Amino acid sequence: MRSRKKLKTMSGNTVHTEHLALLEMAQTLTHFNRLCGKSLSAGDEVRLRHAEKIIKDVIRGNGYQIIYNSELIGLKKIQEDKR
Repeated sequence: MRSRKKLKTMSGNTVHTEHLALLEMAQTLTHFNRLCGKSLSAGDEVRLRHAEKIIKDVIRGNGYQIIYNSELIGLKKIQEDKR
């Protein structure tokens, strides 16, 4: 029984660590927005937007919604349909 409790704690830590990693990725999105229109070549602009899309897809793929608030970015867990 003791090992089950430990497993639950590790699972909780894993979820928390995942959230922190995804939050760190989300916070990089502010840099992408600042770089837009900063004398980048067309090719660099395309690659920048592609990288931004990949980061957003990773975050959404892990079940989080990106919350934009001024310069701050946060994450919200997407509620699954309970049927």
